[in-house]
Parts: sequence; C-alpha cells; structure tokens
Amino acid sequence: MRSLLRERREWRVAPTPDDELVQTIRTSLGCSRAIAVLLAQRGGTSWDLLLDPTGQHFHSPWALTDMDRATSRLVRAIEARERIFVHGDFDVDGLTGAAVLYRGLRPLLPPNSVKVEVGDRAAGHGLSRAFVLRAIDEGFTLVLTTDCGVMNHAEIAELADAGIDTIVTDHHLLVGDLPRAVAVVDPHRPENAYPNANLAGVGVAYKLVVALYERIGQATPLELLDLVSLGTIADLVPLCADGDNENQRLIREAFRMLADGRGSSLGLRTLMAKLSINPKKLGTSDFGYLVAPKLNAANRAGDPKVAFLLLITEVADQAEYLAEILLDYNRDREIAQNDLIGQAEALIRTEGLDPQEDGLLFLVGKYWNEGILGLVASNLAERYRVPTIVLSRGDRISRGSCRSVGDFDISACLEAHRQFLLQFGGHKMAAGFSVSNDALAELEERMFEYVVDHRSSIAAFNPEQIDVEVELRDVDLRFYTNLSSLAPYGPGNPSPRFLLRGCAFDGLGLVGNRKQHLKGRVSQDGHALPFIGFRLGKHLDAFESVAVADLVCQIGFDDWRNDIQIQGIDLVQAAA
Repeated sequence: MRSLLRERREWRVAPTPDDELVQTIRTSLGCSRAIAVLLAQRGGTSWDLLLDPTGQHFHSPWALTDMDRATSRLVRAIEARERIFVHGDFDVDGLTGAAVLYRGLRPLLPPNSVKVEVGDRAAGHGLSRAFVLRAIDEGFTLVLTTDCGVMNHAEIAELADAGIDTIVTDHHLLVGDLPRAVAVVDPHRPENAYPNANLAGVGVAYKLVVALYERIGQATPLELLDLVSLGTIADLVPLCADGDNENQRLIREAFRMLADGRGSSLGLRTLMAKLSINPKKLGTSDFGYLVAPKLNAANRAGDPKVAFLLLITEVADQAEYLAEILLDYNRDREIAQNDLIGQAEALIRTEGLDPQEDGLLFLVGKYWNEGILGLVASNLAERYRVPTIVLSRGDRISRGSCRSVGDFDISACLEAHRQFLLQFGGHKMAAGFSVSNDALAELEERMFEYVVDHRSSIAAFNPEQIDVEVELRDVDLRFYTNLSSLAPYGPGNPSPRFLLRGCAFDGLGLVGNRKQHLKGRVSQDGHALPFIGFRLGKHLDAFESVAVADLVCQIGFDDWRNDIQIQGIDLVQAAA
C-alpha cells in the first residue's frame, strides 16, 4: 500500500500468525481477534509473558559473568570500610546508573564513603585520565563504573598499577581483550548465561546492587526501579527482543510504583510535577520525550552534575531549585538544537543530498556544537528513515554522533570501520566516534559502500509495518484496556499500528498552537469515534478531498472527552 500523504512511503500489513495460536489466545483471554494477533506476533507461544501481572519476575543477577567476583570485592570493601569512587557517563543512562550505585551503596558504608563523578562532554565518554589521577591522589582503593569501562583499557591499567581495583559495569559491546579490572559485568560478554543481552547501563548497575543485597541478606531495593526505568527508556535499548521482555517488565513495575507515589528519587518526582506529568498515566514517551531531554540538557548546555544531584537529593527545596536549573538549561538546548537542525537542512539542500536514495545521511559541519549532534542525528534519522551520522569538524579531529532506524546496526557499522576511528562506542541504535580529519573522506566513502551491502536492513528501503487490521465497531473501552496491557511500548515493542479500511472523515479542523494538528471524527460502516492527526494539519486538503480512504492509525484515549480516540498516522491506498 502506498501513502497518499508522503511520497516514497509504503506500508504493508504484517503476516498473520498461526491461526490456531490466535484462537488459543482469544479463548484464554476472551479478547478481540486483533488483540490476540498482536500477542501472537510479539510473544509467540510465550505470549503470556508479555502480560506478566506481577511484574517482579526478573532474571537472577548471578547469571551475569563476574557477578560473584564483583560482589565479593564489594563485600570486602564494606567490611573494611573502604572509600569507593563511582564513575558514570554524563548521559541519562550514566546519570541514573551512578545514582543507582550511590543509593545502593551509601546505606552500607560510613558517611562520605561513596564519591561520584559523572564526567562531562569536554572529557568525553568513559574514564578520563583526570579521573584516574583524582582517584590516585585522593587515596581511593576501589573504582566502580557504570555505562562505561569496557573500552578504558589504559585508564583501568593505570589504576591497577596504582593499587586501585576497578569493577566495570557496562552494556556496550566489547572490542578486543577485557580491561584489567577485578570484574567486568556486561551482558554482551559471550560466556554470559544471562537471558537479557539488552540491559541498559543502569540495568547492569541495578543488577549489581540486587546481587550485593542478596549476598549480604538484605531485601531487594525495588524502589530503585524508578531510576532504572528512566535510564532504560532514555538509552533506547530494546524493551523486548529475542523472546525476552525483562526491560519491559522492569519499566512496568517502576510505573506501578510511581503511580502509587513510591520510588527512590524525590528529584525525579519533582521534575515530573513541573512537567505536568501524571504519574498515574505514565507512558514511555513521558520519560523519553519529556523527562530525559531535561536531564540531558545539563550535559549539552550546562553542568551534568546538576542532573545527578537532582536524582539523589532528599531535600524538597533543593529538588525544586535543581529542577528549575535544568529547565533553564533545556531552553538553551532547544535554541541550539533548532539552530543546528536548520544548518543541517540547509546543507542537505545546498549539496543536493537524497538520503532516501543513498540510504545514509552523513553530514559534517565546522565547529558544530558537539552537545547537540545526537539530537540532530535523531531528528534527521526519524524524518528520512535512514541511519544518520552528524559530525563536528575540529581543527584536527572530527567527532560524530550516530543514530539508526529499522534493523541497521550502527555499532556494527563502526566496528567494521574501526581502522579509521580514534575512538568509538555505542549500541545498535545509537553510537559515537572520533576520527582524524585526514581519514574523514575515506571513512565517509567506505560507510556509503557498507550501506549498499546492508540496504535490506534500512527502514527507507522497506515498507513500514502495520500490525493488524481492525474494524471501528470493535474499538471500545475494553479494546483499549486490553491494548494497554501490552505496554509499556518502545524499541522492540512499538506502539501498535492498525489499518482501518473504508473510512470517512467529517468535522475536520486545525488545532494546536501553530495549527499543526488535524482534529475531527472518523467513521466506518455507521460507527464513529473522535479523530486526531498529530502534525497532519498540513494535509487537511488531502483528508477533505477523499470521500473514503484507508487509514493507518494508533488507538489512544482522550482524557478531556473521556473517550477512545483514533490517532491518524497516514492515508493509504492499495497498489494498482
């Protein structure tokens, strides 16, 4: 099916799962066929795990390689009342991971025994030599990393030579030998028996805290799941993959706690309140599009320590003050981001680039703001549906941020070109690197060649998927409730998209501050529901000109009208 609104966009309905399995699910749950199809598509014969009403059946941390070594060293540190230096990266995953380790360790040690460094963009990702020298000068005997470490061979070796042990908790892909750490806890280690290879950095840090508490006979600190869910959502790791949905269940339990007014972080709840987020109706988009950007603004337009302090403060006035600082940072970030997106769009036009033909967008700007590169890459990757690399060219070195879409593995792409790179790291959907300017032109050429061999994994060269066809008469409150039971949604478990055939529209009008949204009613075979088309206002004429059309949509709830709402995505027609 081709789009009536966007040139080059095509759609296809996903293959229907085994009908016997679909019928089994319908009989078991008493649900509609569309809901049963969704469960069969996403869960197969283990579909019931997607619903998991308890939410607390998480994998044992002891299946992670080196967990025994890591906890043994921490127990020794607790018994000897050692001082521990925690290093977390400066993005939301690293910030929340550092907060989890701080909150987990602080009750087990004397006051002021845990120091945290969250780094900054100037020093780059991972351990810096300045951090190593501070650890040595200040007499620490144990360093603990989160969301970094597996690539810091030289820094960890220097710590070891100074008599300082290091425990690495990370979730990035391992390249070459392991660093000289006492323990390296990473779900990507090939010898792991752990079922979930997609833990975020904060998830690995949390598993270490859980294992430590089990080892010393204390209750599992479930209250830390608010921070785990925030970092997991912000880092875009799959919520469901390879038959495992532990990340989804971690977030689901965190949302339950926050709805009940529980959780470890006063600062997080304060920021949510300032953003008018209702904790009883939390979705991943609230954390991904509202909360996380405010925390990340600290490393893009200010000091990331402000964000970390917000996550750990227990003083209400301080939480209010720190949240306001983050909101100020975010306003500056938005201005810088919009400016750089404008420069990137101008570059695409002036150079006559066609990302959807080339399959890759590779942009280089002189002295572009490095703190904004990832946001610009995300914006462009989503718009053009191709992997996007945005670089800031310095005097001798360029630094780039990458974002992917579809099944294209951007981390594997960097690994295939490591001979050109000074540093690199990341995961399938997001990564970063630095490269000598002398190697930049050849790197660009080789990456375009790489894309030619991987076109089948790039979203722009594949129709977008509709999950299942549904009829408007079946979309009621019960349907929406059943649909909500598959949440939270995110990478690996996207919000379902439906096909409504033979729709008509009436009462259409433009709403929103810039009249960018389309609102009205949609009807099919005598049944009608409210309709909203977010950012579809520019297509008002197309909607008004069709008497009947097929609609790709999602299904939501209008809190103001207290009614089900059809959220339009695209108008389509079958290929001739």
